[in-house]
Amino acid sequence: MTSSVSRRRLLQIAGATAAASATGSFIGAPAHAAVPPARADIGVSVYPFDLGQVRLSASRWLDNQDRTRNYLRFVDVDRLLYNFRANHRLSTNGAAATGGWDAPTFPFRTHVQGHFLTAWAQLYAVTGDTVCRDKATTMVAELAKCQANNSAAGFSAGYLSGYPESDFTALEQRTLTNGNVPYYTIHKTLAGLLDVWRHIGSTQARDVLLALAGWVDGRTGRLSGQQMQAMLGTEFGGMNTVLTDLYQQTNDARWLTVAQRFDHAAVFDPLAAGQDQLNGLHANTQVPKWIGAAREYKATGTTRYRNIATNAWNTTVNSHTYAIGGNSQAEHFRAPNALAGYLNTDTCESCNTFNMLTLTRELSPWTRTGSRCSTTTNVHG
Repeated sequence: MTSSVSRRRLLQIAGATAAASATGSFIGAPAHAAVPPARADIGVSVYPFDLGQVRLSASRWLDNQDRTRNYLRFVDVDRLLYNFRANHRLSTNGAAATGGWDAPTFPFRTHVQGHFLTAWAQLYAVTGDTVCRDKATTMVAELAKCQANNSAAGFSAGYLSGYPESDFTALEQRTLTNGNVPYYTIHKTLAGLLDVWRHIGSTQARDVLLALAGWVDGRTGRLSGQQMQAMLGTEFGGMNTVLTDLYQQTNDARWLTVAQRFDHAAVFDPLAAGQDQLNGLHANTQVPKWIGAAREYKATGTTRYRNIATNAWNTTVNSHTYAIGGNSQAEHFRAPNALAGYLNTDTCESCNTFNMLTLTRELSPWTRTGSRCSTTTNVHG
């Protein structure tokens, strides 16, 4: 077996394992979420079980879930809200600020809160844990208060973040110099709110989500195509992913239009043509875009999106992936098929691995006709 095939097979198995740990199964009936999507995905042949349909038995997986549950119950919602409240000119309720990447002076603060919303919502869906449910709905209620105070804070309607809206003006004008990646954080907040809506059924989460997405629409809709593409040179997470998911959830074509504004031509065009132009690109900036392309294919059936996602997967796995399944060096893609020359202590950023597994899972259920990427694997255990 060649090393290329070995890497491919390894990532296939790892992707299937990630799917198993997330859903407990690989093939099953369509999901029955608290708030199911209004639109079915196009071009898929298998569906995961819904989170609420699966329970873990005694195992290391259950031990991990219990440890995670204990941590999620421990997290202080008021501390997570500190930067949102301060930015939107509301009382921080005596809470202490957090540190690290969520410190009040860190450029893209409030990028982690959406992850907590997702984790609380998913744990509630899996276990019925009401403590986590209540933490999620409490945070959503406080975020709604932040949005409601936008006029007093000098922000546009719907805006929601831990830093001033002026950062987006600077981003659009290509004058942003403080290290912020504003849409990267907005993506996380949108995704968390969407998960609270669809897993918990919170209509308030839906309303905050739609208001923030409406702000994104207004902000990006006034830019020319050239201005938008220039702005996409700054990392923006999976904005095309979450907005496409919002389209699937609501069947409102407005959100697909906004999602497609985040199609980054400089990255998508070469991949659509089957060209490997990854050398020198910041790796984890790109993979969420490819996940978005996969979601856009499932929303529209457009072959170009399928080709972008499958070509990205094949190119990365065959030419840029180490034997352990990770990729990149110092967070960047290097020349294709030159892995040994870049083997160091800073290879295989975990963010890339996680997102490649996510992309693998997105590609796995596709109807195989016309697809060059085969990622379906049966794993028993």
